[in-house]
Amino acid sequence: MKPVENLGRGVQIAIMALVVLGLIGGSLVIAHSGFETLPKTRSVQPVFVPLPQAYLVVAALYAQSIIGLLVLLRARKTSKTGFFVCVLGYVAVAIALISIWR
Repeated sequence: MKPVENLGRGVQIAIMALVVLGLIGGSLVIAHSGFETLPKTRSVQPVFVPLPQAYLVVAALYAQSIIGLLVLLRARKTSKTGFFVCVLGYVAVAIALISIWR
């Protein structure tokens, strides 16, 4: 395994932003049972993408978010117990956001 590099302050802030935005985006799509998209032509009505078809978007948002979280935890040299607690906290926050926005 490669040695852990020290992440600069700007890199940490950028990764934290990806973690938060991925968590919020995935939770919003689940809470609202899908998302709405606007086609390039403005004269067309927006298209609602229901949740079964939006699972790929949700998976990508959560995957981006959890990978960023794991990168930050690894850079801090967190123990395995710390990893487990942080991932459980992440899941708890995601569930709380979904239940609040429903």
